[in-house]
Amino acid sequence: MHAQTDTMNQLQFLGIPVFWLLVIVAFLLPKIPVAGKFFNIINTMIHEFGHALAALLLKGEVIKIQIFNDTSGVTFTKSSSKFASIIISLCGYTFASVTAYLCFFLLSVGYEKWIIAGLSILFLFIMLLWIRQNTYGVIWVLSFTGLNLLLLFYFKNETAIQVAAWFYSLMILIESVWSAIVIFMLSLRDPHQAGDATNLHKSTHVHAVIWGILFLAFAVFMGYKSLLIIKTLI
Repeated sequence: MHAQTDTMNQLQFLGIPVFWLLVIVAFLLPKIPVAGKFFNIINTMIHEFGHALAALLLKGEVIKIQIFNDTSGVTFTKSSSKFASIIISLCGYTFASVTAYLCFFLLSVGYEKWIIAGLSILFLFIMLLWIRQNTYGVIWVLSFTGLNLLLLFYFKNETAIQVAAWFYSLMILIESVWSAIVIFMLSLRDPHQAGDATNLHKSTHVHAVIWGILFLAFAVFMGYKSLLIIKTLI
């Protein structure tokens, strides 16, 4: 176990381990207006990049990505085939779940700064290439990146960097599972308005609730894999 993980184990605030406070904040913060929505968009950006990455890998085209202040987002793509379209629709929720696992893997090997820098670089990349006619999306990316630049290069506080990396990782994990629960519930209540599950239904004629179940099952599986790593770090 590396030195920075030991520091995380020892960090407390008012006698409460900081890890558990971060879990509570990461769960509750998205429910708070303004500030919660700001951080919740991290998961939206990762989700939309999952669609974009799949389109590129399958020789399609990413037209634009838009991010909205209600934390929703949309990726406009052109796919090379019906099969490609199905894979692109699959890769939003699944990519977010994989990213959560990757974050905890990086924490386990002591690469906290890679999480903060990596998210910032990824979102700048998305903004420069694909965010079009979307003022809010541009402002959000610049604000998020600016916050992280201050953290990494101005304050240079190792403990603050470690706490931020854990916070981002926990946010991504919790929101990846929560958003999968939401899409599953939507596929049950209103299968015609269930986002990617509805798109997959249109492409495959498999009921949206089946896709909702698959999204949720994968999110829970990757969440479990992430928890196994967390267990070794706390």
